[in-house]
Amino acid sequence: MDAVDVAGLRITYRRAGSGPELFLLHGAFEDSRAWGPELARFAAYADVIAWDAPGCGGSADVPETWEDRDWADAVAGFIAALGLRRPVLLGLSLGSVLALVAARDHPSAIGGLVLVGAYAGWAGSRDPGALAERIRPAEATIETPVDEWAESFLDSVYAPGSDPRRRELTRSLLADWRPSTTRVLLRTLSLDLREALPAINVPTLVVRGSEDARSPRSASLAIVAAMPDARFAEIDGAGHDCAGPELAARVAAFLADRR
Repeated sequence: MDAVDVAGLRITYRRAGSGPELFLLHGAFEDSRAWGPELARFAAYADVIAWDAPGCGGSADVPETWEDRDWADAVAGFIAALGLRRPVLLGLSLGSVLALVAARDHPSAIGGLVLVGAYAGWAGSRDPGALAERIRPAEATIETPVDEWAESFLDSVYAPGSDPRRRELTRSLLADWRPSTTRVLLRTLSLDLREALPAINVPTLVVRGSEDARSPRSASLAIVAAMPDARFAEIDGAGHDCAGPELAARVAAFLADRR
């Protein structure tokens, strides 16, 4: 892995391939290792950069005071530190929220978005009752041993019949997650970003697994309807994490269209 300094924070990342720049933003309870074989799939046609978000993997701890604008600045600062030129951001789940706040605050730094298992923030994608049911178990993970919540979390992320190797990879990452990162991230995850969407005018692909148990279909469709240049794609039989050959093919087509 390589590392770069962004506003005094050490951020680690993996990089492979050549071609159009594709910046991967992982989901919660993960780091760049979560992309696994996806890194090789994307590297077949792109210059792929997968970061460990602040507070994750090999990166420095995230400051306790961070809000959504700090996360946006971190994404833009990382892009600048690596000398990237308006990369496409591919954000999975939590990563989709970070991609949106970065595009909101730093539009000139970003050339496109791929939002997978997407949220316009939890408050922007869930009704109030469902929002409370999402926040409560997330807060519980801060004090609860991972073995007590890992299986229910994994069941919500992966559809029946998903590649068991990918599920086991995610399980292995849960043990390395820092509860202090959850405390900070919950403030940004819980946002309502719907008002920001109409001003995010970059080519956007919103991808959802048809069996996604965490992000409702209505949330993805609402994001597409609100953004000026967005389209929707659904991967049949996939769950919240719908990484695999079909996602890689759809991303390849999206990058080709942009060029």
